[in-house]
Amino acid sequence: MLLREIQEKYNLPKEKLLRELELARRSMAPKQKDFAVIEYGKENIIRVIREGVGPLETEYGSFFHFNFKIADKWEKYSAIVLANLNEKFQPEFKNDFLLIRIDSGCETGQLFGDKTCECKEQLMLALETISRQGEGMLINIPRQDGRGMGLPFKLATLRLQTFLGVDTVEASAMMDPNGQRDIRTYTGVIAILKFFLITPNIKIKLMTNNPKKMEIFKENNYTLGEYSPIVIPPTEHTLRHLKAKQNGLGHINLIDKE
Repeated sequence: MLLREIQEKYNLPKEKLLRELELARRSMAPKQKDFAVIEYGKENIIRVIREGVGPLETEYGSFFHFNFKIADKWEKYSAIVLANLNEKFQPEFKNDFLLIRIDSGCETGQLFGDKTCECKEQLMLALETISRQGEGMLINIPRQDGRGMGLPFKLATLRLQTFLGVDTVEASAMMDPNGQRDIRTYTGVIAILKFFLITPNIKIKLMTNNPKKMEIFKENNYTLGEYSPIVIPPTEHTLRHLKAKQNGLGHINLIDKE
């Protein structure tokens, strides 16, 4: 009875209604594959489970949102894709290069609008750039907040920055003097590329200011084209943060060199 009511209310052909309903149900069915991925010289078998896919309407146009569960330390990934999908929900890219942005989670900035970082603006600029290009992909890793150290650690460093005036690198060193400043890994990104059947003969154009993100593509035999920086002009709130990332973490093109 419900389907008949929907069909009549929206004047839908029965065949279209049933087909789209079947595709919607299939889009929720988990699809699992295992892939070999090399990072830091070590090969790991990474299990990828696509748990859902659907359209995403943004101010920069229409994308497809893929929800992934991946068997690494970060677990949850979202791939925001601009491309046509076939009936197996695989993107079909047409260019001989693929524009990609790897976007680590930033709950304070992207969700709640903290002014001391430019993460939300970078995310929006990446989507805008992909939209202008006509196809591409943004891979978001929400549990990589705080350069992989986690949200509690990040919040503690924000307290030091606010009440002592130190920068993000100094605050991280104060909290963990012998630790690394960035512990993010990207095996899941390569696993998603392989899930999407993106082969090494497709040149990768990476949108990044962090040269370390390029290394895993090289290890897995992907060809990197000229990188595309994602630069947000500094503000009075972000200048100290950007200086610290450029001078202390090796990020590039964030601010003019002094």
